[in-house]
Amino acid sequence: MKADSIPQDRSVVVIDDVLATGNIACAVLELVQKAGVACNKITLMVVAEFPEHRGRALLCQGGFGGVDVRSLLIYPGT
Repeated sequence: MKADSIPQDRSVVVIDDVLATGNIACAVLELVQKAGVACNKITLMVVAEFPEHRGRALLCQGGFGGVDVRSLLIYPGT
């Protein structure tokens, strides 16, 4: 992805199937951020979230605490 591939001041929606550990989400968000999109302009939408794997915590640790995370389904720990 080129640094100027997304026009300035645009909002971006990243769609993923699962948020578990957060490793893949962090990698994708890094690419979007390098393309010039601020964290407060990014929404991460996932189909299923597994909070027991602490994916949201990893997003915060990776500097993506300002990303709006939305989950269709949340599966609590078993």
